[in-house]
Amino acid sequence: METTNHVTAIFYLAAAVALLVFAYNLRGLAGVRIGKPETHRKLQPLSQLGNALFFGVGQGRVNNRRFTYASVMHFCLGWGFIELVFATTVGFFTARDLLTGFLPGMDVPWFAALNDLGGLLLFIGLVMALGRRYLSKPEALPQDAFKGRGHLLGDTGILLFLVLIVVGGFLSEAARLAIERPETAAFSFVGYSLSGLASADAWASLEPSIWWGHALTSFAFIAVLPLTKMFHAVAAIANVAVTDRERRGLVRPMHVSAMMEDPDADLDNLALGASKSQELTWKQLLDAVACTECARCTTVCPAHAAERPLSPMNVITDLRHDLYHETLGRGEARQLVGERVTADALWSCTTCGACMDVCPVLIEHVPTFTDMRRYLVMSEGSPPDKGGEALEAMMSKGNPWGLPARNRTEWATSAGIELPLMKQKKQADVLYWVGCAGAYDPRNQEVARAMVRLFEAAGIDYGVLGDEETCTGDSARRMGDEYGFETMAMQNIETFGKYEFNKIVTPCPHCFHTIANEYPDFDGRFEVEHHSDFIDGLIRSGKLSPQPKNGSVMTFHDPCYLGRHNQVYDSPRSVLSAASGNELREMSQSRRNSFCCGAGGGNMWYEVEEKERINLQRLRQARETGADTIAVGCSFCMIMMEDAVRVANEEDAVRVRDIAEVVADTLSTN
Repeated sequence: METTNHVTAIFYLAAAVALLVFAYNLRGLAGVRIGKPETHRKLQPLSQLGNALFFGVGQGRVNNRRFTYASVMHFCLGWGFIELVFATTVGFFTARDLLTGFLPGMDVPWFAALNDLGGLLLFIGLVMALGRRYLSKPEALPQDAFKGRGHLLGDTGILLFLVLIVVGGFLSEAARLAIERPETAAFSFVGYSLSGLASADAWASLEPSIWWGHALTSFAFIAVLPLTKMFHAVAAIANVAVTDRERRGLVRPMHVSAMMEDPDADLDNLALGASKSQELTWKQLLDAVACTECARCTTVCPAHAAERPLSPMNVITDLRHDLYHETLGRGEARQLVGERVTADALWSCTTCGACMDVCPVLIEHVPTFTDMRRYLVMSEGSPPDKGGEALEAMMSKGNPWGLPARNRTEWATSAGIELPLMKQKKQADVLYWVGCAGAYDPRNQEVARAMVRLFEAAGIDYGVLGDEETCTGDSARRMGDEYGFETMAMQNIETFGKYEFNKIVTPCPHCFHTIANEYPDFDGRFEVEHHSDFIDGLIRSGKLSPQPKNGSVMTFHDPCYLGRHNQVYDSPRSVLSAASGNELREMSQSRRNSFCCGAGGGNMWYEVEEKERINLQRLRQARETGADTIAVGCSFCMIMMEDAVRVANEEDAVRVRDIAEVVADTLSTN
């Protein structure tokens, strides 16, 4: 904000000390080196630079209409701080007659105004941050007065310290303007206004003290920055820069069989899952260091909304506490999984991805939670109640219902449908992946039959695996049984290799996600389409011609593993609009802001104590639209929403229909 002639050796000494203390306090960031290597994420310089600029400096994920107050606050804080850093840098060089041909003078009108605007924005942002803590504090925020991070400047204290720095900067500028009286002084609108509060002589006598006070408080801020809440401004940029957005949110493969068969492996000390910081990757640890504690992840978490014992933010910050204990000796020694993070908290997660979607610093909560679940299941042998039964059934019977493989086609034979089996055909254009729910769950069997009607009406050359199909392993993987998942994945990949087909089509987003995005880690690369995309293509090409029926008012429930995890939002809506002839009524939470049904992450197979069931909350949102039909595009969502309708005694008011059923009911072929 200002220049001065008071610079002496003491100034440079103080600056050097501040930078040295800052570097020393960066140990928390350097501590991520204890993590395992990232062997499944690639770094690309241009992509990393783009991430840093857009998501870091530009706050690309900070601005969110759902969090308007916080978005405005961070805009003021971020851009105000950036402008003042720029202005201070310009002032440093111009005061020493360096780069004067390239840099503006401090009293150039536009620069003077921009300088004061930056200070004003920062001041407004600080006032908003303090108000958010003391006047309208969201329940999920962890801040507690001055106790943040265990010391005076940890949270609120550093905000007040920054207020002192901003005020000191404006006062220093006011003193300079009062003494030097530049012609463009009025453009420094804040400093100029303050300069009129005292005479030039008074400002002249105060100016050295004001300047040195401002300089020293600024140096103190730099020195303690890594120990405060404001450190996330540094750590977040580092974190977003090294995030591989193409694989963000994907679970890292373990290749358990290869680990166990390695002749050099120390089987007695082999880590299956993560029970401590050292067993996670350095990037997962950097996620924890970068957490801003904004609580957005917890605010949107369906498990938290149901009052389950889960706060995604707390799990990440508990990981940071464990990291700092291991590397810096801070805090008490506690087991990461079991003490810092409870098993109930981990089992509460539905892996819906809402936390990752709103995180402004691109933290990947779900893969980290999954690694901790792996420890519980594979190392401790402690799956959730009833979840163990499903895991055992998947391994022994190839499906979580525990029913025989020979029954996989009864949904068709019982309805007089003669299915084209791949073991007989050997090749087909489309391999229809029915899925365990389509094969064994009575309600989803109706969806499977509707899909057959669509295939045949459109003249599609398709085939099914029948009793050769086995579970994709999705639920096993989400519940932490990586060995079981790998076993099922390799079996399916081997089966796929026996036949020729162009694409796999499935009505289950969990199967779609697993085969399309996770099987490639095991050399299983296939073209996979969710049935909403496939049906949309058939309608657009004219192979299917639904005849809309009037009367039904629909709303669509976005499945988490179709929407947030795979960004498929438009196809289901296009299909339903074509089939119903009416505009869909969107729920209050839809598309990327959709609310989970509660079945993901293996929650389909076990229960966690909660105050209000997640699926009942979602049903309430659907009913608020006035729709009489809830359209779904997921086998699990079908089960959960049907269950919610039954529990709420709403069977006469609303029905649940899959996309395929809606189209099949209105079908006419060319």
